[in-house]
Amino acid sequence: MTNRLFRRAAAVVVAAVLGGGAALAAASPAQAATTCKRGEATVASPTGGPGGTAAAAICIDGTGHAWIDWYDYSYVRDRKADGYAARAYVYWSTQYTGAIGVDDTTTSAATTLKWESNGGTQYRWTEVWVCLGFAHPDDGNGRCALVVYHA
Repeated sequence: MTNRLFRRAAAVVVAAVLGGGAALAAASPAQAATTCKRGEATVASPTGGPGGTAAAAICIDGTGHAWIDWYDYSYVRDRKADGYAARAYVYWSTQYTGAIGVDDTTTSAATTLKWESNGGTQYRWTEVWVCLGFAHPDDGNGRCALVVYHA
């Protein structure tokens, strides 16, 4: 009788451990759903009219890994021969990355954006910016526009 009771108790413990481990794995942040956001923006040329346009879709998973969505067309396009090339930048983890794409009017098509955060960030935001010339999003000179923000 004691041997049978011991086997039943052991089976219950094993089931609880295995079942509890599965429940913990399902609730881990790495298993959280990926979310994506898309945006588009145009920055004005210093000589008047539109200067550059960018569109981007940013995806972030539960671990903070962020990337430009490769299933959605993300691009930067120079719209005017004003001497300022259009550039796209990513802001993440308290730093700017890029330019991740550069386009000027000498090309007939837009430039596709490609970027990935290499393992994630503890910060929960990522931004894509379009700028003209060598301006950066933190310059404050009015030659940059926020394309999309994801937190």
